[in-house]
Amino acid sequence: MKWAGENTGSRKVLTHIGFWLAWVVGFTLLQSLGHGYESFLLWFRYYLITLPVFVVHTYIVAYWLIPLTFFKKKYELLVLGIAVFLVVFSILELVVSNELVFKPFSPKRAFDPGYLNVKNIVISGIGNHYVILVFLAVKVGRAWCRAQHIKNEEQRLNEETGFEIYQYQLQPRLMLHLMELLGYSIQKKPEIISTLIIRISDFLNHFLKENHNNWVPVVAEAKLMKDFFEIHKMVLNTRLNGGVNISGNLTPFVAPSFLFLPVLDFALNSGRKCNDLFDCVVFLKGEGRKLYFSLEMWSGMEFNFYSNTDLEILKRRLQHSFSGKYGLKEEKERNFRMLQIEIFF
Repeated sequence: MKWAGENTGSRKVLTHIGFWLAWVVGFTLLQSLGHGYESFLLWFRYYLITLPVFVVHTYIVAYWLIPLTFFKKKYELLVLGIAVFLVVFSILELVVSNELVFKPFSPKRAFDPGYLNVKNIVISGIGNHYVILVFLAVKVGRAWCRAQHIKNEEQRLNEETGFEIYQYQLQPRLMLHLMELLGYSIQKKPEIISTLIIRISDFLNHFLKENHNNWVPVVAEAKLMKDFFEIHKMVLNTRLNGGVNISGNLTPFVAPSFLFLPVLDFALNSGRKCNDLFDCVVFLKGEGRKLYFSLEMWSGMEFNFYSNTDLEILKRRLQHSFSGKYGLKEEKERNFRMLQIEIFF
């Protein structure tokens, strides 16, 4: 934490030095543009010698007067303070520039006697306050950017925390659905119970192994989806048609843990509950630097599920992990559902 504070302080100092350096060089160039080297040298001396006046004026207003008055809603004191500092620092700037710049280096530019009049003081003060306005604009802009960065970072952390919670909630949900399948088999197909328990146990072992990782090889999730589908196929038998089809080379691809499995779980569980017979086909393909995923469901009967939380979370996870590098397409009809995703690596 100490090093971080020191780095932040160093960056702040460098930012301030950069601002005043840019101000000196920028205004020197503007004042001397088209007037040759002598004019450039004169104005450079002017802005360099009068710089302490501008710096002190700006910092007193920005870091003392405004916090003391504006943030406490003492607007009358703010106006009074600005007026007083305008007069004081305008006189200082006029005296310093005349006595230390124009008289020694360019006598013909020196002010006439009586130059400390109201007109010159006001004109000089307006110029000084212009610098303050630019400084405050930069300060406010940096504060806004910093606030946006903090806000975005908080949103990112909240999202990641939500995804982790969702991932850990997936485990008991899958176990519940598999136990429902087991209960269904006890009633309808008791002869497959021993084999089914082994298959479920094997699936859960692989699932728990991958559950500790934030990102996993797509090959690992493809195997989980295939095993998960085969368990359903074993139990539902002729009620479920289709399968998980894998093609191409999935080895180079990694993705957030269980990116596609929850969508398949929702589809199979919902189809099982609302249809005596339904088809579900999953395609997973790796081609070059593109990963393709597709899930299609159809039935002779109407699907009576509408809200799909898993699909909404899938969209958020894709946006979070592959922003600007994925495409998603959905189709919904009375007895048909289709989801297609392309991810570019």
